[in-house]
Amino acid sequence: MPDKTVQDAVRDSIKLLGPRAHSRAELVAKLRKKGFESDTIDEAILKLESLGLIDDRSFAAGCVESLARRRPEGQRMAKVRLMRKGLSEEVIEEALRNYDAPGMCLAAAEKKMRSLSGTPETK
Repeated sequence: MPDKTVQDAVRDSIKLLGPRAHSRAELVAKLRKKGFESDTIDEAILKLESLGLIDDRSFAAGCVESLARRRPEGQRMAKVRLMRKGLSEEVIEEALRNYDAPGMCLAAAEKKMRSLSGTPETK
């Protein structure tokens, strides 16, 4: 079987990016798992970044927005979730600057109170 090319890595990455956005680190890990060489992965990632298909800052902002909507919780937990996605400390801090921590903590507490009291959640 011939070596996997940069074009193969880009194609596989685009397939992965179809259903949802990924961080740079997530894509690197998935391409490694598929057997791509490090140099091939690096070139493919640079190509995807130049095309605007990978952008950790936008990805982090989207994650924070999604967490705020779907799963209100404190800023510390949001930071942990972003770290698990392989985002840099700088990118995480930037994304969390727009995170309404007190508001999200209040929403999380209200959600917990509803679950404990049996009151249905309003959407």
